[in-house]
Amino acid sequence: MARPRSFDREQVIEAATRQFRQSGLHASSAEDLCRATGLGRSSLYNAFGSKDELFAQCLDAYLDRTLARAEEVIGDTAQGTLDRIEKLLRGVATEESERAGSGAPRGCLAVNTVTELADDPAYDACVERIGRDTAARLELLAAVLRAGQAAGEVTTSLSAEGLAAFVHSAVAGLRVASQGRVAVAWSDEMIAATLRALRPQRLIRYG
Repeated sequence: MARPRSFDREQVIEAATRQFRQSGLHASSAEDLCRATGLGRSSLYNAFGSKDELFAQCLDAYLDRTLARAEEVIGDTAQGTLDRIEKLLRGVATEESERAGSGAPRGCLAVNTVTELADDPAYDACVERIGRDTAARLELLAAVLRAGQAAGEVTTSLSAEGLAAFVHSAVAGLRVASQGRVAVAWSDEMIAATLRALRPQRLIRYG
């Protein structure tokens, strides 16, 4: 009897994630996934059950990985608040620039997934998973921005929660813009505008 083919599960999930980022869930056929992962259809489905389950595992791994990266940057208390926000934004811009240069899929799997599946009740679990991830990122950002407000580094004209949502939108904007080949040219300006909005506004005195 032939032994079942062994494979590295993490490598398969990584390869499948690239395919899903490139084409989305519905447009990625079983043949596409087999070609991307190097597995036969039976091996793929025996290991993951279905295309939807494979996608859910890819989404989980992607969200866990990118959240851990954000936590590492934002949690670096050796740097000031705005330095950490800038490092986070520049990291996203650099990643998207490198992906553009290598021909790898660009953009955010979470944003792409919400765009594709938000109105499909069959995928409520995926959208809810992204919602929990978003809440964790907003809480992370709000905490550091609140500390920055207390230290006088960040404007108090808006709540820390509102500013966190603004920064989160800037991250998503850099990823989405990269798909339209915009972020590479304008990422520096996008980041500068975001940081400018976070700084306290200084009153100019005349006379």
